[in-house]
Amino acid sequence: MKIVKNKKTKKKHNLKLNIKKLAKKASKTLAKVYEKIEKKQKKKRKIKIRTASEIKFLKKLRERTETQKHKEKLAKIYVVKTRNEEKQRIKDEELKIKKQELRFKEEELKLKVADQKLREQAEQRLQDQEKRKKDEEKRIRFEQKRLRDEEIRQREVSEKRLRDERQRIIDEEQRTRDAEERKRLDAQQRIRDEEQRSRDEEQRTRDAEERKRLDAQQKLIDEEQKIKNDADIEKRKIEEQRIKEWEIKFDENRIKRDKEQFLMEEELKQKEEERRQKLELDLKNPDKMN
Repeated sequence: MKIVKNKKTKKKHNLKLNIKKLAKKASKTLAKVYEKIEKKQKKKRKIKIRTASEIKFLKKLRERTETQKHKEKLAKIYVVKTRNEEKQRIKDEELKIKKQELRFKEEELKLKVADQKLREQAEQRLQDQEKRKKDEEKRIRFEQKRLRDEEIRQREVSEKRLRDERQRIIDEEQRTRDAEERKRLDAQQRIRDEEQRSRDEEQRTRDAEERKRLDAQQKLIDEEQKIKNDADIEKRKIEEQRIKEWEIKFDENRIKRDKEQFLMEEELKQKEEERRQKLELDLKNPDKMN
């Protein structure tokens, strides 16, 4: 019985110690969570900013801590009461202890989850702050770039306007010089045209007189050529008449020569015939040949 009582006493003492340890551990965990949150907030902004959800959550944590303390007191009272009822309630107590341990584990898990959520929320806030800061810096850089671009554009527009104005003045001066030059050239061209017309008129006069002189010379030449041609025609007629007479005489001579040739040929033929007949006779009368 003493051994059983000692074991039960040890169990109760251990239960009391476990409850105290869990309570201390829970309070330390909450203190660490608060310290971490405060340190992170001090490092980044050094300004403690709490949202409505954080305030609500912290309020719940305080209420849970108070509840935990109250439970610790109740557990002490419960341990004192259960000393006289150990035999009858040992099984129920062990079951309750297990349930209590489970609840403490659940509370510890909830505290860990809350701690994790707080860290995540704090990190998320920090990330959001960094993102907002980067976005603001990016917006500022973009705005500065836009202002620089606008300034450059305005400067380029002003420079272009000045260049266009200078170019317009230069073009206007050039147009004025070109107009004056055209007037001068037109006046010179009119003078040259007038001089050319005068030269052309003089040339036409000279050409007309030259044509008249050439026409007169050509008429004389034509007359002389006509006379020459008439003389040549007369000469040709005489020459043709002489040629005709020569041809007639030539034909008469040729006919005469042909007749004489024919007579000569006939005479030769006759002589040849007589010679042949004589030879035949001689051949027939060999005595005459001797």
